[in-house]
Order: sequence, then structure tokens, then C-alpha cells
Amino acid sequence: MRISIPNQKIQKSSVLFLSISAFILSVLLFSSCSETETIDAVADDATLVSKIESAKTVTVDASSLPAATATVFNGDLADSYITNVGYAAGLGYEVAVSTDNLSREEASSTVFFSKEGKKLADTNEKRARKRWKCFHFVFPIDFIMPDDSSITLASKEDWVLIKEWYTENPDVKERPEFVFPVDVKLEDGTVQTLIDREELIAVKNACKKGKNKRKCYKLVLPVSFTMADATVITVSERADFKLLRAWCKANPNATEKPTLNYPVDVIYRDDTTATINDEAEMKAAKESCK
Repeated sequence: MRISIPNQKIQKSSVLFLSISAFILSVLLFSSCSETETIDAVADDATLVSKIESAKTVTVDASSLPAATATVFNGDLADSYITNVGYAAGLGYEVAVSTDNLSREEASSTVFFSKEGKKLADTNEKRARKRWKCFHFVFPIDFIMPDDSSITLASKEDWVLIKEWYTENPDVKERPEFVFPVDVKLEDGTVQTLIDREELIAVKNACKKGKNKRKCYKLVLPVSFTMADATVITVSERADFKLLRAWCKANPNATEKPTLNYPVDVIYRDDTTATINDEAEMKAAKESCK
């Protein structure tokens, strides 16, 4: 039996098919154009960065930076402060920055801005690596300022509180002191407690060398620490490490760091355990990790 299909239905189907095809094509073209524009923008930025680097720059005051840069220094660079500004006439700015954020691979780096204040995409891998984060702090974290006051950062946005303190104390050059212990989260989601700067530096060095960033061992709780005033603080669970930090904040003039009381048990990365009886054995254990 022969079936006939009305021309009206055929026409509607054709229109619908063409409309869908046109929509898909427009999306593909838009995406392609957007990607091309992004690539071109990065290439243009890289060219401008190269010109600024090659140009003769003059040192200018940070207040000379365009107002648009404030958005960057309150956002992506909230943890950084300006140490030098070089201006390349007609091109833009080469800004040297440093940071108190110990999660950054390097304390100092360089960023570039157009003369209008736009942060330029920098394709230099060495510079980008300096600002790379080896880990992320688990907030809150604390700093003791040069006047012995303390500032608590509850989130990454609070880095601006450090800069605000120095804005209010322009004659102070000494940088703040980071308060240990602190929890950090690694790329694999592992959370570790770093007791002192030595442990933090070990993690950062592992980052630079592409090694396992997890601590060589962790303490088996409970453990106790003797503070500079002979106070003994017992850490029965990870959260209790904040008691050490609270003591350090309350005693900013203390020159001695908390002393771990031996013997202690440790668990190594391979899940083996050992008993450490004194500081000499602990030093040997740390050396064996290297």
C-alpha cells in the first residue's frame, strides 16, 4: 500500500532540521571564535610582556599604578605585597612582588600589567612556577605582627588584612611571623599537620623536586609539648594542635619553640612504626627520610 505524506509536514520537518543545524553550526562557530580570541589575547599579552621586559623601565611609586590593578591585588594577588614597580613608557608595568603565603613555591615573583592596569597573561613557565601553590592551608591560620599583635586569616580573602596592617604602619619593614602548627591540604586531598617551619620547608622542597609531598612520618597521638614557660600541652587528637598555636599567639615574645616530649611513636609512609626516644633519634629519622 502506498503511503503519501502531506507536503506541509515535509516542509515543517525540513525547517526544523535546518533550524537545528543552524543552531549547532552557530554554537561551533562561536566556540571556535571564542577559543581563537582567547589564544590571540594570550599571544598579545605575551608579546607585550616581552616588550616591557626589553624596554628601559623607570622605578615609580606603587601609588602610580592604575586604579584597575587594585582588583588584582585584592583578588589573585591578595597574598602579595609590592616591592618594586618599573614603568616602561607607553607599554606597561613590571611589578616585583613578595608574599607571606608560605604555600607559594617562592616568596618573590614578578607580574606584568598593561598601561591601563590589566594583568597580562604571562607564558613564562619559570615565573609562573614561582607562584604555584605546593599545597593549600586549612584555615584559619595566624600571624604575629611586628608590634606583637596577631591577625587571624579565616579564608584566603583575608590576606588583605596583612596588607592593611602595613598600610596603617608604613614605617615598619619587618615581616609577620607565621604561627605553627598548621594544617595543610595536599593535591591528593591528604591533610597534614606541620609542627614547625622545618616541616613546611621539607614539604616545599619535595614539591620542587617532584617527590612525595606527604610527611615521612606522623606522630602517634597522644603526645605532649613543653612550652617556653614550662607549660605542658597535651595533644590527644589533631584538633588539639590548635592549643599550641593559641599559646604562641598569647606569648608573641617567646623565643623558644615548643619542645616535643619523648619518647614518642611514629608511623612512616609505608605504615611501619617506630619509637623515638630523644631528639638525636628524631633527627636521624628525619635524615633517613631524605
